[in-house]
Amino acid sequence: MSRSIIFKENELIIKFSGLTALAGLKQELKIPYSSIKNVQAGNFKLHWNALRLFGTSIPKGYKAGRFLYKGQKYFLSYNDTNQVVVLDLEEYEYDKIVVQVGSPKQIRTAILKRCPQLVYEKYQ
Repeated sequence: MSRSIIFKENELIIKFSGLTALAGLKQELKIPYSSIKNVQAGNFKLHWNALRLFGTSIPKGYKAGRFLYKGQKYFLSYNDTNQVVVLDLEEYEYDKIVVQVGSPKQIRTAILKRCPQLVYEKYQ
């Protein structure tokens, strides 16, 4: 897969390779667990009026790179909107990161277990 998630002690690293890295103009994102204020798995729909700043956008399909919508900065990397993990962030360069992964629910659970600021029980 051209996207991988690595769990470190204090941060989550999302690595991009091949054409995915090229399309999104990014090879990796390092996200401190303390910056994650919410995590969701499953469906995501980018508003049609979102502005692509850098990257690739194919209508009703592949999205990769930096986008802006209503003052919020997004980093997107997906082609299947139903197989994504959505991270809502604070005190980070992006307000929201949306990344396609192989097992979104399992990744979401793994992230929740590493984020003491989120109440894991409410997500079960």
